[in-house]
Amino acid sequence: MKPEHRATPAKSGRAAKLDEIRAAFRAGRTRDALAAVEPLIRIDPRDPELLALAARCRNALGQHNETIALATRSLALLQHPEALMLRGDSLRALGRTDEAVADFRSAMKLAPGARDLCVALVATLEEAGRADEARAELTPILEQLRNANGLDAPLPERIAYEHAKLLVREGAHDPAKLSEAVRVMDATLPTTQRGAISSLMLLFLRAKALDRAGRFDEAWESATRAHASRTVSFDPDQLVRATDEAIQWWTPERIASIGDSGLRDETPVFVAGMPRSGTSLVDQIIDAHPDAKGVGELETIERWAETAGLSAPNDHARVARAYLDEIRRLAPRAKRVVNKALGNTRVLGHLARLFPQTRIVHIVRDPRDVAVSCVMGAFGAERYPWTTRPEWVALAWRESERLMQHWREVLRVPIHTVSYEALVEDGEPRMRELLDFLGLSWDASVLSFHQSRRTVRTLSYDQVSRPLTQASVGRWRNYARVLDGIPFSAYPTTAGVS
Repeated sequence: MKPEHRATPAKSGRAAKLDEIRAAFRAGRTRDALAAVEPLIRIDPRDPELLALAARCRNALGQHNETIALATRSLALLQHPEALMLRGDSLRALGRTDEAVADFRSAMKLAPGARDLCVALVATLEEAGRADEARAELTPILEQLRNANGLDAPLPERIAYEHAKLLVREGAHDPAKLSEAVRVMDATLPTTQRGAISSLMLLFLRAKALDRAGRFDEAWESATRAHASRTVSFDPDQLVRATDEAIQWWTPERIASIGDSGLRDETPVFVAGMPRSGTSLVDQIIDAHPDAKGVGELETIERWAETAGLSAPNDHARVARAYLDEIRRLAPRAKRVVNKALGNTRVLGHLARLFPQTRIVHIVRDPRDVAVSCVMGAFGAERYPWTTRPEWVALAWRESERLMQHWREVLRVPIHTVSYEALVEDGEPRMRELLDFLGLSWDASVLSFHQSRRTVRTLSYDQVSRPLTQASVGRWRNYARVLDGIPFSAYPTTAGVS
């Protein structure tokens, strides 16, 4: 779906250069491709094809605001399905569902019958909880494939995945749908490459379907088969050393000596906690308040902190101002903007230095439930390799709590601890405490957080689109056999809020 470009004398040389850039992109050298296309855009900033190619690179790098800007520039010059699809995909990633749907539908009008566009629309609608609309879009594709290939033929990978996701949703009211979802995935999985993204996603979704069907041993086998199909490297001792080093470096004396950014803005709020501990739920509740906004897992500061390491870089004021500019673009009217990046726990020292008036929400959950949810979920094994085994999750949970205890002792920013179990059991009282901590007045809209039109782009997206439920509390008991002997830290059944 390349946009046509006006003929120029240098057409042949230009075409060769674009082929070279696209080849680099297909080979996974996305940054090289971007570095090659950007000088061309500076020469001809009104070339829609170059702008769309740069947008594709930015999208692949997860730089969604930049993707939207480039695609919009391209579309101002030429309405084309590629730029619409790229912009729609980035809008979807930012939770701007209605805008994403509009772009996908516009692209489909320009490219009737383009199956990838329809599947992208189906995925967006499903993630937003608009399952009936998603099913209506997918049904004609399924009918075409079945008429052409037969009822029992395996579906293409992406279509099998989206069809099975909808079946899992529908299985909440019709258990037979869960078995159908498993059958669909079992037909397609043999056609996938072991360890490929499509294979992994199908195996993890299969585990989810089996778990909901009460077939727990099969569910665990499916998840562990996914993990076993890829190379995972993790050194438990290194994680412990990293915690030791952070505790030894961030002393009260050093914190006092290095000072802070000097900014006294109360807008930034950060959620700290283990993956699958309830961070998305807290984010969604806060986002439902009219004076607050959630920006999801915005990793801007985390990436900077990883580069800075355990040091006292002198650009903290610049970084703080840049972050404030970024969140104000995303939420110009919000009094509080919450960021739930998964690495926040490790960088709280930097966060407190950048934003001395920030507030930290720390959410905790029974580590056994965290372990099961992590292993059963499709986390990035490279960034979070410890999510692939329950014994590693147990260690990561202990190290996370050890580090949080240190932050409470040495940082001057307020830290509010929320128990996941208490939150889903008590509801409103815990929400009131949370809003009070954030300096926000009570607003009943937070009780309807699950009705938000916002799309949550995490593994918890289908859970935070439902009212509070205790269904996942004590889930670990279904997997007690595989957790036996793992030294989980003691955790009360219903931890309170401090």
